[in-house]
Amino acid sequence: MIDLLPPLQRWLLFSGVLLLGGVPAWKTWIAPHVAEARELEAQVAGWGLLASLMLLPVWGLRLAVQVQDFRDPFAPLSEDLAFLVRETFWGSVWIAQGLLLVALGVTFAALWRRPAPQEAATRASNPKAGGLSLGWKTIWLGTLLLVLTLSLSSHAMSVPYNRPLAVAMDAAHLLAAAVWMGTLALILLLRSPPPRRASLLAVQLRAFSPLAMVAVGVLVFMGVVLSAIHLGSVQNLWGSSYGRVLSGKIAAAGLVLGLGFRNWRQGLPTLDTEKGVRTVRRRAALEVAAAGIVLLLTALLTGTSMPADTH
Repeated sequence: MIDLLPPLQRWLLFSGVLLLGGVPAWKTWIAPHVAEARELEAQVAGWGLLASLMLLPVWGLRLAVQVQDFRDPFAPLSEDLAFLVRETFWGSVWIAQGLLLVALGVTFAALWRRPAPQEAATRASNPKAGGLSLGWKTIWLGTLLLVLTLSLSSHAMSVPYNRPLAVAMDAAHLLAAAVWMGTLALILLLRSPPPRRASLLAVQLRAFSPLAMVAVGVLVFMGVVLSAIHLGSVQNLWGSSYGRVLSGKIAAAGLVLGLGFRNWRQGLPTLDTEKGVRTVRRRAALEVAAAGIVLLLTALLTGTSMPADTH
């Protein structure tokens, strides 16, 4: 059971951060196309609040996993904890991660309400007035910094040259995944009255399609470059434990891309019918489920040592 704890913790962490990343992405790129955006905004903020709260125990579990790996059996536990949290770069990043989750939770809680009647009237008369509020800009900043904390604990930190660039690329890779899968998962989670449910989903999916294309492009490009950096040579793709797990991740990611392409090619033209919307929704849910497998393999990959001849 102990051996399963580290990858499980990382899988939960990645999954939560991806959903969090989908929240400001929805607000920025999907909401402007949705007439009911004002009614859905409270739900969106609520999902962000729930993700933030659920990530807090995962954040605490991360310390337990790190102590398990770091533990000196001849030293008091309190001494190991103090050193790990106060004296290491990992500890500084871990503390920052917790503070960001709390700040995001507080901000989401403030946004988790329907606009007041005066605010609703202003938005109804001029939907584009004001752009993103200070609260949503804060959510964007907190999400970007949270993604960065994951990259500051990734394999990118072991790159001996151009380390800041490698960390930035890793963060861009994760953020692109959040914009793609986090936003799609959020669209599927949102609920509206039955008479408008099908049409609302269709509008969101049409707005999501070009966003997904850009996110997938960034995701694939960054993934290829980072894989080349961490593998060192093509032979390591099948000749090392890291390469074999990476191969599994690539295969699973290819499946997700294939499902997404099929849904885009065959599903989008059918969104004008209720049956087409149900089919697209079912396929999109399958796409998100397959992405969960990719995240699980990512969790295994980040805990696997890189080939000896790299870095």
